[in-house]
Amino acid sequence: MKSFLIIILSFTSVLFSAQKTPLEIAEFILSNKEAKEKYQKYLYENRSIELDYKRDKKREYSLSYREFKVEENYVVVDVTAKNSDNKKYDFYLYFRKDNNEWKIFDAQKLPNRTFFYVGFSGDLSQKKVDSIIQSKGEYRLITSQKQFDYIKNIYSLGMKSDDEIIQHFKDLKPKFLALKNDFIKFKKANLEYTDYEKNLKFRDVYDKLTLSGIDEFLPFTRNTIAFIICREQNNAVGYFYTEKKKEITIIDPGGMLFIREIGDGWYLFKMKDKHKN
Repeated sequence: MKSFLIIILSFTSVLFSAQKTPLEIAEFILSNKEAKEKYQKYLYENRSIELDYKRDKKREYSLSYREFKVEENYVVVDVTAKNSDNKKYDFYLYFRKDNNEWKIFDAQKLPNRTFFYVGFSGDLSQKKVDSIIQSKGEYRLITSQKQFDYIKNIYSLGMKSDDEIIQHFKDLKPKFLALKNDFIKFKKANLEYTDYEKNLKFRDVYDKLTLSGIDEFLPFTRNTIAFIICREQNNAVGYFYTEKKKEITIIDPGGMLFIREIGDGWYLFKMKDKHKN
């Protein structure tokens, strides 16, 4: 009887140790994304999941993977895609544990042209920029070279990889801390000011930090101050600060796509307009 129990326990141990991790499943799925029959057993409730991650369908990308535990039975795999020009961006695969097996239930990334109000800057030649600036049109999108450079820098940073966006923060951390402290001090002293008036006060600082604004009421969060790089409706990327870590919203492919801790109360965040699952 004792030998029989040992055999059963050994078999169970082998069975569970053979189960793939979310990281392994993510790599397997993306290596076989054109052959659904190979990875179908890893689909949560047999969902149809969009796996077309390429920004440019004509280019090849190398992929690297990192796993972030959200809850005991909920993991996000952050995948960084890099092309031959060393341009990188991230997308995310979401996993739940179902009957002791990890299953993918969603995959998300920001749209290829997420921020149209600044994205046009990438399509303009310098000659065209000069022409717009020199025109007399009442509704010019660009009124100066400085404004154009600011818009282009915002778009460029917002479309970079998570590591690069976090590095930008770390490189300028003292200035971010100063802005945060100054903003809190200013809003306490000027309670009657509108959000627009508060943001206007710090416009020159935003230029230096490649930010488009500050939001005290970022969707899906509470008790945060968000430092927005790019935003269009609920498509957004930036940083937020909070002193209440326990109140941070859970990562959700139907809203707050991804949150990554930077340290000292600061976080990278990405949001997307999409119905919740």
